[in-house]
Formats: sequence, C-alpha cells, structure tokens
Amino acid sequence: MKFVGRHVISSIVAVAVVFIAAQLANAGGHTWRIKEIFSNADGTIQYVELWETLGGTGEVATGGHAVTSTTKSFIIPTNVAVPTSFKSLLIATPAFAALPGAPTPDYVLPAGSVPFFSTAGDTLNYVPYDPSFVFGAVPTDGVHALARNGSVVCNSPENYAQQAGFVNVNCSLQGDVDGSGSIDGGDVAAFLRVVTGNADVGDNAACAEYCEDTLAATVAAFVSDLLG
Repeated sequence: MKFVGRHVISSIVAVAVVFIAAQLANAGGHTWRIKEIFSNADGTIQYVELWETLGGTGEVATGGHAVTSTTKSFIIPTNVAVPTSFKSLLIATPAFAALPGAPTPDYVLPAGSVPFFSTAGDTLNYVPYDPSFVFGAVPTDGVHALARNGSVVCNSPENYAQQAGFVNVNCSLQGDVDGSGSIDGGDVAAFLRVVTGNADVGDNAACAEYCEDTLAATVAAFVSDLLG
C-alpha cells in the first residue's frame, strides 16, 4: 500500500509538472494591441494604452517586446501576472503620471523618449504582433484621446491593476471655473457663462469640460462636483 501510495503521488506530481510546463509553453504576449493614445499639444503629456483583446488568461509574455513610434522605442521591461484577460497596460510620460485623476502608469517613459509620438500623425507598433497603428493628427485639447478605430473619445486611461481615470490637462481642479482655487457658488455663474458661450476673460473654460455627450450630463457632472 505504501508503494502504491508513493507511486500515485509520483504520478500526480509528474502530471502536474507536465501541465505547468505546457501552460508556460503556451503562454504568450501576442494578443495585446494598442487601444488608445493621448497627448497634449507639446507632447509632454502622453500615454499609450495596450489591451489584451481576446480574453486570454495567460498572455503574460509582454516583457522584451518593443512599443515603437516612427522615432522612439520603448522595451517593456517585465512580464505581467496572470490572469491577463482583457486587461490594459499603461505606458505614459512622467508629466502624465503627475496629473490629478491619472491612474498610475505601469511603465513611465524615460525623458529621452518624450514626446513618444508625433501629435501631427505617426505609426505605433507593438512589435511584432501589432505592427501598424497608423494615425493622423491626435486631439490635443487636454481631454480627448484617439481610439484604435480612429474615433475621438474622452480619455479613459487604465492600468494593469484595472485602475481607470480621466484627466483634464488644462484644469487643476475640475469645476473651479472661476479659478478661485475651490469649487463654490462663484463657479456657478462662471460655469453658466462658459456653457452658454459667454465666458469672461478670467473664466477657465477647461474646468467646465467634463467630456460628456450632452449638456444635461455636463451640468449633472458639475453639480456633483459642486455638492461633493
């Protein structure tokens, strides 16, 4: 019985080793694609978001792959942990990482790689599996990003820990439209001036920009900040 027990245990261990080895052999990093890019006007605030597109749980082998533009290259330094299904990898400039509301980048670009891509148009690659994201001018208004399908969208950066965010490059405090340093009653009049197209010189229109599809949604977002 002892011999049989040990034999069974040895067999189980052997099967487990073979299974783990097969899983490691099948692990890859080939289903990641560039999902969304973002930049301000001078390119100091940028991010590139990669996305695992097929729901693969073991697409961990991202380390060693390059993300490139026409003039710059960044080697992803590490693999990621399982599970990888539909997760994002966020690569960004230091100035992006410092913004209020920005999720922590998984990788920060070195100073010599800033700007990473041209805002006038460029080609980005995740080598060798995503070789040709070709795009024209990128929105640089501080709130909109360029999606992979070419559409202009509200920025929605997300990192591997699934921390998502929204940034407004030209506003340090969302809702502080009158620039007083706080969100208070004075911002109500300033907000109304901005959304009706009658902004005063001192109004910061960017702080009234919530990247919503409708005026009603924009007003609701502002009221939430005012009351919050």
